[in-house]
Amino acid sequence: MRPTVSLLIINLYALVLSGTSSLGDDRRYLVAFLDLVEMEHEDHCENRADAAWKELIGDPKGLSAKLEKDKAFGILSREQKRDVELALDGYYMDQSDQVLRRKVQLLLHPGDTLLETEQWIRLVTFGDTALHKLRIATNYDCGTRTNCTLRELQNSIAREQDEETLLRMKRSWEKNLPSVNEYLEQILPLLRNASKENNYNGVEEYWDSLVEYEGGILKARELWDNIKPLYLKLHKYIALRLKGQEAVGESLPVHLLRSLNGDNWSNIIESLLPKHPGIYQKIHASLQLKDLGGIKAFKEAVKLIKDLGFGDIETELWTDSVFNGTCPTTFIDWCKPNKMRVMTCKDVSITNYIDAHEAAMKIKYKEITALHSNNTYILREAPRYSAIYEGIPGFVSLLALNPHALDRSGLFPLRTFSYNPNHHRLVLQLIMALRDLPKLNYYLAADEWRLKVLMGSIAPAKVASSWGEFRKNFSLLETSDVDMLGDPYILFNKPYIGKFMGLILKYQIYQSFAEELSSDESDLLQHVNETSDRLSDTMVQGFGSDWSAMVSDMLAKRENGLEYTGLTDYYRLLDEYLDKQLDPTDEEFDDYNEPIEETTENNAIPPPPVTIKPTIHELDIMPPDESENIIDVEDSHSKYSAETSTVGVLEIKKQPPVDDTKNTQEASYNTYWWIGIAVALVIIIIIIAIIARKRHNHRKQLEKQRRENTRA
Repeated sequence: MRPTVSLLIINLYALVLSGTSSLGDDRRYLVAFLDLVEMEHEDHCENRADAAWKELIGDPKGLSAKLEKDKAFGILSREQKRDVELALDGYYMDQSDQVLRRKVQLLLHPGDTLLETEQWIRLVTFGDTALHKLRIATNYDCGTRTNCTLRELQNSIAREQDEETLLRMKRSWEKNLPSVNEYLEQILPLLRNASKENNYNGVEEYWDSLVEYEGGILKARELWDNIKPLYLKLHKYIALRLKGQEAVGESLPVHLLRSLNGDNWSNIIESLLPKHPGIYQKIHASLQLKDLGGIKAFKEAVKLIKDLGFGDIETELWTDSVFNGTCPTTFIDWCKPNKMRVMTCKDVSITNYIDAHEAAMKIKYKEITALHSNNTYILREAPRYSAIYEGIPGFVSLLALNPHALDRSGLFPLRTFSYNPNHHRLVLQLIMALRDLPKLNYYLAADEWRLKVLMGSIAPAKVASSWGEFRKNFSLLETSDVDMLGDPYILFNKPYIGKFMGLILKYQIYQSFAEELSSDESDLLQHVNETSDRLSDTMVQGFGSDWSAMVSDMLAKRENGLEYTGLTDYYRLLDEYLDKQLDPTDEEFDDYNEPIEETTENNAIPPPPVTIKPTIHELDIMPPDESENIIDVEDSHSKYSAETSTVGVLEIKKQPPVDDTKNTQEASYNTYWWIGIAVALVIIIIIIAIIARKRHNHRKQLEKQRRENTRA
């Protein structure tokens, strides 16, 4: 056990206060003192991580151990703040000593841990106990059976179609949530106390300081105002597809979106696919065939991270983590370089595949941060909510669905993507939009509602039932008044603005790299690899500076701050598609072309069109004994059938020989006559089709120019 700061501070600073030391000695003593403070923090972090991991994997004593260590950490923070203030008494830090000043600033304003001991204990007890109950409960309703686990409930909700059953499932989850009255009366008001203890005037200013963005809440509102039209279009499109024209513009029940709190709509994507959804069908089938869930999804993510030039991930992660547990992914960080563990599930889905890339990059982010010699504990693990820490891993999750990344992972061949690339990009944008746009809305809604409650903007008699009403007005979603209490950020009074800004930033990062390419078909992964230093340099700095000060260099001087245009530009095709779907008078041009299958070496005539099954690089990854497991994605009765990869070819069969010798010449003449007529008709049809196609393309070009002129 290391000696505590409390035992060393008197002896250490007796020398400083004796008046016999020089200014240089004063600095060395202060640096040594802060090193001791950080070492004690590391000890506590290691103990907390051990307890948190035990609780996460279901150790019977895990919860009690976690509560004990979390409570002790709050007491430590208050004591160390007093010690740091004592150490600084009479010492003036030079303005140029940025690292030292930064460490002192972070130690003096650690956030909620400065609450009075009794209040801190109340906060962590409420949050830890609530999340533990949700995780271990087995009384959930999974539709076909009751008394199932949370993981089984999540899987059942993702597949269920019946609206009444979905509502029953969600209510079984809500029964395990903590008391909303206890939260509103005992937990949420602690935010006011925390802001006072950290010397801020009000919760909004306090949260801005934790996010390290002055006027952060105001900036988030401004950004949302420009993104909201796209969110509303997506919401209307979902209402149209799920409930019909009469539901457009009306609020939607969250359970209909197959979501517990409405922050992710990915489970309903198969009800929303456009006319040509082949890329979704094939990626989905390929993930299943490769079994890319759990550890396999993470290892695929690490391949991409290596391709981007960020290096491998420490092997300890693979041996000590749990990849067949629960989702979403949970991190446990020992606050030491390269020591993290992950709890995730092995479910195979596009959403989990994307999440694995984001999670793996967060681990790599921490490893890169630890490389810098200045980054001792406080500059690696500061209690701040950095948008860059969210934005760079989010950027990698966007790259997971890049055409070149899909090709390298064997999920969708690049040569197939080259046919109808805009159709394929539309589907990929829809996949990401269903994941990210609801999150943006939810993040801001969660913070805005809590601020309104604390500021007294809601009548006291209506506070307990205000979440559902607020969500209906702000998000056009019908939720219960308690479903936010399954969220750890709500339970522990954490602000979501950092995550909101990080989600915005990831699209800016994507845009900054994409704009440097010569064309949309260029390899974005290779370009990021060649210019990844600007991301690595940012990650190396850790919490040594405010994240907002690093944005300009990270974006190659394109922008100094957060802008919404990266997101709206990314979703340009989806935006246009939604406009057409929501306006029945808008003529829709379908320029989709069936990909032409390559001919065989002996120039054999390809077969006529048949119902195809999704391929993965010509099914080269499929074992011979699994050929019968090909997933058939074509359905003649479904408007979401997969795109075909063959074209129709006219086959003229030879006539059978005629036995009657008297009629041989006549039969031969008739045969050749009809063949000639058939060939002539085919030629005429082809010519007409070519002319029609050219006229169609010309008409489409004129329409495109008209739209561009209108916008201009």
